[in-house]
Amino acid sequence: MAPTVASRNGGVIVVTIIISMLLMMLPMPESLHYLRPEWVVMTLIYWAMALPHRVSIGVGWLTGLLMDVMMGGALGVMAFSYAFAVYLIARFHLQLRQYPLWQQALTILSVVFLVHFVSVVTSTAKAHWFVWMPVVTSTVLWPLMYAILRKIRRSFQVS
Repeated sequence: MAPTVASRNGGVIVVTIIISMLLMMLPMPESLHYLRPEWVVMTLIYWAMALPHRVSIGVGWLTGLLMDVMMGGALGVMAFSYAFAVYLIARFHLQLRQYPLWQQALTILSVVFLVHFVSVVTSTAKAHWFVWMPVVTSTVLWPLMYAILRKIRRSFQVS
């Protein structure tokens, strides 16, 4: 039996998550390190908002666990925060989809803030004010990220 279009195009979700994970690992100059947006969180948020039946808490947890291993952080911190972020978005996905992009960006601000808060609280390093800059850059880049991922979803007919 031939695979259905939906099952065949689910790989697009995985590919976008992998690309976002690679973007998080790209080396950056030390002066720009704190400006790196939360690519993985934004990707998970988009897919959880667009297709909550495909990207669930388990996907967020597994992605976070992989990021914990890849980034060398405390095991389970990103897993918890990503799963929590996906839970929040999946819980309110019907409302969020109705918001204009600027209101969605404010939601991104709060969710990325929560993800960073968990990371900062569990970190042993001294936190400066600029540790919160990824929250700002993720918020500013959300409309672009949303447009790109929506174009990908529609081009590959992911449902």
